[in-house]
Amino acid sequence: MTGDLAEGVVPDLLRQIYVGRRNGILTLARGQERQSLRFRHGHIVNAHTNVVEERLGEMLVRRQLLSAADLERATAIVIRDKRRLGEVLSELHLLDASGLEDAVALHVREMLAKVFTWTDGTYAFAEEPDTAPGGELTLKLSTGDLILEAVRAIRDPDVVRYGLGEMDRVLVLSSDPLLSFQKLTLTPEDAFVLSRVDGVASAREIVQMIPLPSERTQMSLLGLLSTGTVQYSEARRPRAAPAAPAPAPQPPAPTTPPRGSPAVPPSAPAPPPPAPPLPAAPPDDEKTAERRREILEAWEGLKTRTHFEVLGLTRAVGEAEVKEAYFRLAKRFHPDVHHGASLGDLRAELEAVFIRLGEAYDVLRDARKRADYEERLGRRPIRQAQGGGAAAAPASPPEPPRDLEEEARLAEESIRKAAKLVELEKYWDALTLLEPALAVVKGKARLRAQLLIARSKAKNPNWVKAAEELLLEVTRENPQVMDAWALLASIYAGRGLKARAVATYKRVLELKPDHEEAAQFLAHNAPSPEPPEDEGPGLLGRFFRKG
Repeated sequence: MTGDLAEGVVPDLLRQIYVGRRNGILTLARGQERQSLRFRHGHIVNAHTNVVEERLGEMLVRRQLLSAADLERATAIVIRDKRRLGEVLSELHLLDASGLEDAVALHVREMLAKVFTWTDGTYAFAEEPDTAPGGELTLKLSTGDLILEAVRAIRDPDVVRYGLGEMDRVLVLSSDPLLSFQKLTLTPEDAFVLSRVDGVASAREIVQMIPLPSERTQMSLLGLLSTGTVQYSEARRPRAAPAAPAPAPQPPAPTTPPRGSPAVPPSAPAPPPPAPPLPAAPPDDEKTAERRREILEAWEGLKTRTHFEVLGLTRAVGEAEVKEAYFRLAKRFHPDVHHGASLGDLRAELEAVFIRLGEAYDVLRDARKRADYEERLGRRPIRQAQGGGAAAAPASPPEPPRDLEEEARLAEESIRKAAKLVELEKYWDALTLLEPALAVVKGKARLRAQLLIARSKAKNPNWVKAAEELLLEVTRENPQVMDAWALLASIYAGRGLKARAVATYKRVLELKPDHEEAAQFLAHNAPSPEPPEDEGPGLLGRFFRKG
């Protein structure tokens, strides 16, 4: 994704990346200046610039959050060891984790506020794989909040107007729970503007109807559009003058008692009965602990639960119940929850749960996909869903005797289909076929299914550990299966476990001496052989070897 910068381009770029939950680096260039933002699942995780005085370290010194001497000491380590400045500052105890998060967020704010005003230059977005090296900070502010703050920092009204684009289009609320339930800190003006988005009025009409300066209303609209909270529909509205405001309702005239009747003072209303005391709320630490347990239980259940069980439903539910369950759980497990206190380390787990909820909803709301999915489940027993408010399923009539041979044949056919899906990199679709089949097949078919499951799970950073455990089980049962050892070695290499990778690749070469990947890895990573004992250790041994 590349192109030229102009008025309003940067907000739209950020919206595309954020709303699309994309991974990669966005680089903006103007002359010799380069500003870059790294995104993980649409979230900004850090920023980089080639303008020396605008780099993270120099910004900290400028704001008196770090001394020049400490920056010089940390920079020397960064250059020597090729490490990140934030990591070094934390290791040297110059900034704690909280201070580092604040510093990175401040750095991102400054960069966004600057590039939002650029009206010329170029941009390029380089995609990165989902398995790109992690270790980024979990910012206290969501990316949506950072984008909002950058929009509010724009001082040129023309930039805002260009960012809004054609304003005669109708504005609608986002139907995506990822955006509807995102964590945003709205100003009262933002909230008021948002309340006027009804799916009927155009952006121009909303600006005209709100009794605020048009520049402020337009800025709020641009922020809501840039975060994906609202979006333009295809419908357009003709330009029209704003309607005259309706007259304010007049208070009712006081009633006068009839002539001759005694004046009776109005009686005061009886006080309402005292409300029963509310139960004491649990302490914050207990609520956080319970929230963590809920997230981890949902994440751990992804390995074994069907789409119905993930949504807390039985097979008897209809489309309306599927939609209701999805939107309720999507709000509960929204990824922006990880910006809260004590939940930052659960970012990956929340992302995995939210993605799986979306996959389950996408399949079960579509009649054709749902029928195909239920057919693939076959006679696999469906456990009663835990929680989620789902009603118990009615008792089913007894099933006919199982045809084990037919089940095995269908399972092997599922494995063949899954192998093709893995080649097409459709790993989740492959897993929905493989896991039910694994409970049926035996022998070589079971081994093939296990390897395909491990290969599919290894592609998801949240399931790499599960892939490793499955491969270890395979190698214990079948020590001569070279493919299992090779895949296990590649997992260790990808996680930076060099010693394990070396030992495992050596095992691969024992089973297949011409294995190219193993040979190349060991050539670059295997330790040098120890000198023979008769040459002696240390300097003297090296001297005699040279002779």
